[in-house]
Amino acid sequence: MRKILSTLTLMLALVVAMSSCQKGEVVQDVNSLGTGSYVTLTKAGNLNVDATNLAATVSIEVAEYGSSQDKIILYVTKGNTSLNRATWKKIKEVPINGGNYTLVVSGNEIKTAIGANPAPGDQFTIYNQIVTKDGRTFDVANTGSDFAGLPAYNMALTWKATVVCPFVPAAAAGTYEITADNWDGAVGEVVDVTATSNSAKLTYAFPYAEPPGVNPLVLTITPTSGATVVAKQTYGSYGPGFQNFTAEGSGFFFSCTGQITLTLTHLSGTGTNYGTYPLRLKKIS
Repeated sequence: MRKILSTLTLMLALVVAMSSCQKGEVVQDVNSLGTGSYVTLTKAGNLNVDATNLAATVSIEVAEYGSSQDKIILYVTKGNTSLNRATWKKIKEVPINGGNYTLVVSGNEIKTAIGANPAPGDQFTIYNQIVTKDGRTFDVANTGSDFAGLPAYNMALTWKATVVCPFVPAAAAGTYEITADNWDGAVGEVVDVTATSNSAKLTYAFPYAEPPGVNPLVLTITPTSGATVVAKQTYGSYGPGFQNFTAEGSGFFFSCTGQITLTLTHLSGTGTNYGTYPLRLKKIS
């Protein structure tokens, strides 16, 4: 069990930049003296790529903002957002006629772009590069990820797709080894897992926890994707003053590959928040 002290960093440069901008303005090169262009997110559709059916699609709905747009070029990378365009793999070009529209990408299109089969647990960043009718381009690389991520602007210059697979209880049940545990430090310990059509029980997810309150960890699972929710529940104690700890969070149970990936927040019985940590397990039998 470990505490983490969080440090907030003041980004002075961003504050200075924002002080000269009004909500709704498009960030631009001060030398261009023109109006930029981007898209805003109006609705997120399905963002899970089914590894067993790559013809299925992910999508978002967006709206044009700023200078008139000619097209959007969609790119993809595996993992976190990159500002280095050289790492982006082109998916396709989408003509734009203004207004609202839906961007749709299939698992097969991602496979073709990256040159490999998407695997359960993989996460991809999709980039929306705007090309205006006068030939200029706007994307997260020349807009800046900090600015593009500000909630007031609701920009949709990037979006995420996660590769999943349907949850199969018979495949999910078994013995698992803990492969990552920054909270309890129990890497290498084994956990027994039982499963139903939409749930799983880990006995015990935190092997070093003690009475009172020692309980299995129960997961609620979406059968079509393996998406997992851990409702707040008591799992054990760590001695006097550290009793009846609870965990809550979310993640995925990939029964097709025997992997469980969770992110859990731990609270003491008195309500003290001890932080959020990953928990990863892999099936061994």
